Amino acid sequence: MNSGHFRKRVARLCLFLTVVLLVAGALALVAHAGLRGPGKYSGVVVFDRWDTCFLLSGPYITYISESVKNELRAYAGKAMQVDASDIFQPLNPGDALIRKYKIIGPAPVVDHAPILDGLELIAEADFNANKAPAFFLTFRNIGSTPLEIFNREVGPAVLGRNEDTVFSPSDGGSVALVTRVDLASAALGKYEWLQNQWKYSLSYYEHSNGALLERFVLQPGQSKKARLALRLLDGQYQFIVGYGGGVHEAKSLASNAISFDVNGETATVVNPDTGSAP
Repeated sequence: MNSGHFRKRVARLCLFLTVVLLVAGALALVAHAGLRGPGKYSGVVVFDRWDTCFLLSGPYITYISESVKNELRAYAGKAMQVDASDIFQPLNPGDALIRKYKIIGPAPVVDHAPILDGLELIAEADFNANKAPAFFLTFRNIGSTPLEIFNREVGPAVLGRNEDTVFSPSDGGSVALVTRVDLASAALGKYEWLQNQWKYSLSYYEHSNGALLERFVLQPGQSKKARLALRLLDGQYQFIVGYGGGVHEAKSLASNAISFDVNGETATVVNPDTGSAP
């Protein structure tokens, strides 16, 4: 083989490998970004203060369309699994909207998921010490065996009025302003995001000493408390925390929800809800 043919073959091989790598990289980016399509989705069924319905699975929210949400109303507060045949995701990465589904039943328990039995997740408003909205989040082991808690599975969500009808994944009266963030990703103690050119912020730390560890163990009867502070515009909001479930893969847990209003520098609790079952 002369040198000219050899160089051409090498050039073709290099081009082929480059194309393969680019395609593989693109597929990896799509997978990492979290493309949502038809299939099975699990999460705690939540109807918020605006009666918007969604599945809460740790840090992840998937909305249920207004036209079909009533099929899940009897399961509010329970971890359920649905088979979605029509799902809309306006932005990737981003939350999605289920527009058609069938109820399968209770969300499954899988081997690699955090253990939820015996765990209580309790949210409390802490508006007295600081006029900005803040919350205590208590993890409590009421079971008889130790529980390992993973911060990456803890997802605080803040819901507000749905102002965007084009890019919003929700077709209801509300949408999550804080979503797809977990306490592990906010390990430096602060999470900030922009919406309508306004910077919101969330910070957290263990109530007794610094930020919570990325993972920690609760012995039977033991509890740990964290404090989360928010900076928000005036308006109506609701706070809830999800734990476990992966990306809508398995059974998950939700805290009680707390409705509150922000007016100037004052935050006020409005009809605090009583809680959600695992």
